[in-house]
Amino acid sequence: MAFTDTELAGAIKNFLVTSQLMTQQQRDALLEDPTEINVGERLSASQLACFNTYWQELGTWIADHGGDIAMTSGKNVPGRQGGNPTGLSLTAIYNDAFNDVNKNIGKEGWKPKKAVANQLRFASFFE
Repeated sequence: MAFTDTELAGAIKNFLVTSQLMTQQQRDALLEDPTEINVGERLSASQLACFNTYWQELGTWIADHGGDIAMTSGKNVPGRQGGNPTGLSLTAIYNDAFNDVNKNIGKEGWKPKKAVANQLRFASFFE
């Protein structure tokens, strides 16, 4: 069963809260202006530490819908209804939200604030 961009954005919004990465109120406020600075000001270090849980939950959702979070990038989105994204804006938003995280998560220089901001931008892009 393939997923749409809107369905994926909804899953992102849901898992940002259920993973305890942020509260619903924080999410709603950050969706209005999803910058790295705002993420850093609104979320604590213990909340940002929940990013791995969030990523696992989102990965399970994507897998359940025919995709693979580890293979998702701006040019390759397994399970996406309509195939891979086309156009500069779609490929960029997917790259920021998925490819950048897959390349950097858990490595030296990992920036969870940036990753969270990119997740929020993805969700707000498809609202």
